[in-house]
Amino acid sequence: MTQDSIGVFGSAFNPPTCGHLDAIKQAAPHFTTILLLPAAAHAFNKQMLDFHSRLALLKCFVKDLPKLSCKIEICGIEQDMLSNHPQKPVYTYDVLKLLSEQYAPSAKVQFILGPDNAKPEIWQKFYKADEIKQQWGTFVVQEQEAVRSTLAREKLQSFYKAEDEKRTHIHQQLSKILTPGVLHYIQQHQLYQA
Repeated sequence: MTQDSIGVFGSAFNPPTCGHLDAIKQAAPHFTTILLLPAAAHAFNKQMLDFHSRLALLKCFVKDLPKLSCKIEICGIEQDMLSNHPQKPVYTYDVLKLLSEQYAPSAKVQFILGPDNAKPEIWQKFYKADEIKQQWGTFVVQEQEAVRSTLAREKLQSFYKAEDEKRTHIHQQLSKILTPGVLHYIQQHQLYQA
């Protein structure tokens, strides 16, 4: 019996973008399942939309995904860990350890690392970075779509402030960096105005 391979892709998903989609497409052929883990709290104390709003955006994002060679699942384990121990940071190492216990022995867990976090100066900030590589390994995606959530948030703020004729142009730009369901949900709920 072959062992399942589980790719763990954590991100703020604030919001999920076509950059995340590109990373998932690259990783999909290497795993039987990819778990999308929205961060409960940002590791470097950046402000994020509340967890439940980002979870709703991630559900829209998953519905928009093309057919892939692996299953895609949303996993709220970080929020559960934070709820159980509100004073303790949620470390990637601890998440991977817990997921390994949940999926063992039928699956091998591996950490999917985006191009930003793969930079040595960022990666070394991860708690037990070397142990993560040794124990679970990392699958590093290449940057093929230079789309950041920061760019999406900036464009959305411009969209809300713009006059009607400029809004159409900004909306076209947004539709190139966000999937249709994510963009619709954001605009329907008027998220990221400030």
